[in-house]
Amino acid sequence: MSNLASLSALAQEFHAMAAGLDVEPYFKSFHTTPQHDGSPHIEVADGKFQFVVTERGSEFERIDNLSADDVLYLLFKGITQHMATRYELKNRVPETDGRSVWFPYQERLMERLNPVWGERLRKEHQRILENYPLQP
Repeated sequence: MSNLASLSALAQEFHAMAAGLDVEPYFKSFHTTPQHDGSPHIEVADGKFQFVVTERGSEFERIDNLSADDVLYLLFKGITQHMATRYELKNRVPETDGRSVWFPYQERLMERLNPVWGERLRKEHQRILENYPLQP
């Protein structure tokens, strides 16, 4: 499969998965060129995907040598983080660390998309909380 065909197949998979999410259309976009607004775009180099974030003409993040599954995970991690922080804001518990609401909600969203992603995110959150425990 050519790089263009694999990128097209990845975009189709992304759109199929994103279609059912309750999120603004902006978050359902799959970009293959820089938008320079902080949103990610996907490139292909040497048959592997790259996840790239640019803003105002500067590159802020590039993750190389990714599988299609890794790219989808990163894209949906960003989308579900937006959804989870929006949920936490609407369900804020006074004097409680927002992550206590946000993290489990985001993990459930990711698990619905792909059970492996839910577990992967749960482990990432556990590592974050080990270094930066919930605040009272």
